[in-house]
Amino acid sequence: KLMVDLIHQWPANAIRVEVDDIPRGVWLHLGFSYDGSGKAEGVKIFVNGQSKPVRITANTLQPGQTIRSPLPLNIGQRSTSDRLKEIALQDLRIYHRALSPEEFGRLPFEDLAAEILSAKPDITTWSAQERFIALDQFFLATVDPEAAKLREKITAADAEIEKLGKDGTATLIARERPSPANAWVLNRGIYSARKELVSPATPEFLPNAHQATNRLELAEWLFKPENPLFARVTVNRIWQEVFGIGLVETSDDFGIMGTRPSNQKLLDWLAVEFRESGWDLKHIYQLLLTSHTYRQSNQVTPQALAADPANRLLSRGPRFRMDAEVLRDTALQASGLLSTKIGGPSVKPYQPEGIWEAVSMPESNTLHYKQDAGDSLYRRSLYSFWKRFAPPPSLETFDATAREVVCVRRARTNTPLQALVSMNDPQFFEAARKIAEKAIHSGGDTPQRLQFLSEILLSRPLAPAEIKPLTQSLGTYSKYYTATPQDAKDLLTTGAAPADASLNPVELASWTMVANELFNLDETITK
Repeated sequence: KLMVDLIHQWPANAIRVEVDDIPRGVWLHLGFSYDGSGKAEGVKIFVNGQSKPVRITANTLQPGQTIRSPLPLNIGQRSTSDRLKEIALQDLRIYHRALSPEEFGRLPFEDLAAEILSAKPDITTWSAQERFIALDQFFLATVDPEAAKLREKITAADAEIEKLGKDGTATLIARERPSPANAWVLNRGIYSARKELVSPATPEFLPNAHQATNRLELAEWLFKPENPLFARVTVNRIWQEVFGIGLVETSDDFGIMGTRPSNQKLLDWLAVEFRESGWDLKHIYQLLLTSHTYRQSNQVTPQALAADPANRLLSRGPRFRMDAEVLRDTALQASGLLSTKIGGPSVKPYQPEGIWEAVSMPESNTLHYKQDAGDSLYRRSLYSFWKRFAPPPSLETFDATAREVVCVRRARTNTPLQALVSMNDPQFFEAARKIAEKAIHSGGDTPQRLQFLSEILLSRPLAPAEIKPLTQSLGTYSKYYTATPQDAKDLLTTGAAPADASLNPVELASWTMVANELFNLDETITK
């Protein structure tokens, strides 16, 4: 490291500033300036003409002191017995004023540029290194006014990019190459066995096939009225999200190997409606969610189950376990914890320790998982930070993909591990505690509070036969926590959101367990 000291008496009356990470084994142009202010902030250090951020380690120089001294000036040594090692000096300059950053920028290169120009007046004879020093580092960097204007524009553009990306990392965009991309057809996939040269084009078997030499032409072709494939695929995926299964069950394969639509006319009508609405996704979602088909009861008779077990004929409303992200967001919404903030960088909610460390390289910048705090814990799952090879475990347990490969259709499994997550994961248990607080504040007796929980979690009132076992559960929990009040207090510490201090810990712990029990019903996590 480099240090600049101005010392009258160390350390009570001195200035010291430092710069770290100075490379060794190469020639460097080093310089510093001091403005005479008596403050460490007045010392600037420059390496190869560039100002470096300094670390102030002493700033106690007293007013009225002077740096004049009757002692001789020693270069490269503190005393005859204390010389600097591994150091060679080529040039030393002392100025009776503080040089500007622009002057420091020229110093490392202007003498070299002058020597190169005097020795080789013909620029065509310069070597690559001489061109770099004389043109890039000196003339263009410090002298040429046009280059200075361009640097100012770059600085302004960088500032604008930083401003636009203040809420998150800026996204890189692609630009078309000046010449069209081509590829060789390889004989049996052998790289060295080239056949004919091919250019970008749309497949001949699709409607209105033609040359699409760039992304714009491809996008225009996708949206042509003669090409219904894009609209069909899109509305089918929306249908899959709403009803659980697409009209074409193989939503990732519309080819001859995929399944036929269960209702071809309905698929085509939705595709045309999507196109004629101006490709309005919200319109299609509203259309499906307000339809009589979607609003049917999902109760099924034995006859209907035998005739249509997968509900392909839509004889009843959709019924399937919610996706991982929807399940977590539903718990946050029901508890009142869900943050309504839109946009911004990714967040890191609750996650078990050690997962990232197990799969990360030692030099990785995501080696350690640092959990967020405050509202960031309760952002929608859309904003959860997703690390490749280590997706959020609570979401992965409910079949969220690792995103290593494209996935159009998720599997829906039913495993004991899912119940362990929904019962014990801090995110879900904390949600149950906050729902219990709302139930207690709602007032009323036990049956009324149970009805309150049911309306929030099940969207329906409880039947009298359902109230009895839940009341018995509440009595069991209340008896246990009355006998072990410390367990009740410990239970209420799960999650970052503080428990309501105005409520009795035993009562709140008992209702938390009942809310957790209701939340883990199959009916709650099933759409």
